[in-house]
Amino acid sequence: MPFNKKLLEVVLSNINQMELYNKIKFIRLSKNLTQGYIADELGIDVANYSRLERGETSITLDRLQKIASLLEVNIAELILEDDVTSEDLQLESYLKEILMELKSINNKLN
Repeated sequence: MPFNKKLLEVVLSNINQMELYNKIKFIRLSKNLTQGYIADELGIDVANYSRLERGETSITLDRLQKIASLLEVNIAELILEDDVTSEDLQLESYLKEILMELKSINNKLN
């Protein structure tokens, strides 16, 4: 879905930064991803990424987009006020597992 970069920058500058950082950390942990993995993918060291999750450094829109991609979530899920619950993430994970199983069955049948 195309997005308006200027609008996202305005939203990013006006959202609760700590809520954003906590959401990133929560999703990362729920997907069993390490800070080291995310830091490597972002091209930064773990200490800098850790500071980001603690809210000690600001985040750019480009970096937020990369993090959303790594976490396999839509950027809107990170910046909207609605909290991502563990139940939502568990359901999403369960549905992905079902989809993978259905694809596997389909491949065997073909």
